[in-house]
Amino acid sequence: MAWDSGTYRRDASKANRGKPFEDFINFANEKYQAKGIAVMHKVPTEFIPLRGAHGQVANCKVDRKSCVDYLGRFRDIPVAVEAKHTQGARIDFSAVQDHQAEYLDAWMEGEGRQLAFVAVSFGMNRFFMVPWSFWKAARDCWERHKKTKQKEIAIVQQYGWTWETPGTASAKAEDLLPDWEVDTGGFYGLQYLQIIDKIAGGETKNENRGPGNNTI
Repeated sequence: MAWDSGTYRRDASKANRGKPFEDFINFANEKYQAKGIAVMHKVPTEFIPLRGAHGQVANCKVDRKSCVDYLGRFRDIPVAVEAKHTQGARIDFSAVQDHQAEYLDAWMEGEGRQLAFVAVSFGMNRFFMVPWSFWKAARDCWERHKKTKQKEIAIVQQYGWTWETPGTASAKAEDLLPDWEVDTGGFYGLQYLQIIDKIAGGETKNENRGPGNNTI
């Protein structure tokens, strides 16, 4: 079965705007598992139903904060992924909430081969996989800026990449490295785990992108 991207772009206008992105990832996960390449599990979120005056379910609220959206392995590498969608041109670094950031920090502790990413959808048109260390640096810089009122910039070097954080609360697609952009189409629909092959195989490019260098 092929992925109907047009249908899911239309669905992105509905109330749960992040669901089409999760559905896209779930579709890819089924394909990765069918090929024996990866096993990625969607971590469920627990909800409490909120009932109206007549006892009917009117809404719901989160009962227990999830760790991150996806956990699993790609080949023999443990992987954690938090998925974030925006209908706008920019994604807030604070979209990764404090408890999620703490979990990703804990996941990356130690000397193993584990990897963590923030998967980003810009309007279900462009997709990125940002390694957690880069996202964390940008998020932390903005948190420091809110205290110091001065522009905070960090230059992050990891996995063969160099990236200058934008020093803002959010990023547009052009602020992110081209190597992090995810290809779409083909058997997997969303080839979002291809970045792990780049990291594990040493195929990353030493690209430097930031406010002072937005062209490669």
